[in-house]
Amino acid sequence: MNKFVKKTRISGNLNVTGPVLAKTAAVMLPLYKELAKSRLFASKWCQAVREADLGTIQKLFRSKVPSARIESLSTNGIGFFVDLSFPKPLEYYTNATTIPPGTVQFTYSSSVIRRLSASVLPFYRGLSSSPLYAKSVANAVRLGDKRKLNLLIRLYVKSTFLIAVETGPSGFSLAFKYPAERYVYMNEFFHESLF
Repeated sequence: MNKFVKKTRISGNLNVTGPVLAKTAAVMLPLYKELAKSRLFASKWCQAVREADLGTIQKLFRSKVPSARIESLSTNGIGFFVDLSFPKPLEYYTNATTIPPGTVQFTYSSSVIRRLSASVLPFYRGLSSSPLYAKSVANAVRLGDKRKLNLLIRLYVKSTFLIAVETGPSGFSLAFKYPAERYVYMNEFFHESLF
């Protein structure tokens, strides 16, 4: 792990699969699409994240993803976390976009989120539409093959502001750093261990 990823964030002993990644990406795709497309939506979303206004976040999320089965939706003032429901033994799997904890509080830039969302859209489309691609990403995660994972993700994420791709036992993260922005923003897929 590099300095942008806290080891406790991406943890667990459950092996991620291609179908889990594909479903997670498919569910989250409409939200990222709207964040990239709409300045007003992104502004409302980021303000709600900064203010830890979970009610507004839930309302905005449901306006774009009305029927997704989720375990929880949360915020910590520097990011959001969506725990999607899955059958046992997995039970849930998390997608998040956040600033690493400990770097800042109550900061979340709508211009960064719009750019980041636009950058990850092709990747989310690839994961959700190609079972073979999703399986390849999951295999790289399970094997801890950072080099292969990096290559697979960069097939779709062409942004020069993607500065790192990291893998952990149950998922991976993409670190973005934009000019004139002090903080790194992480787009993550993971299962947070209960232990």
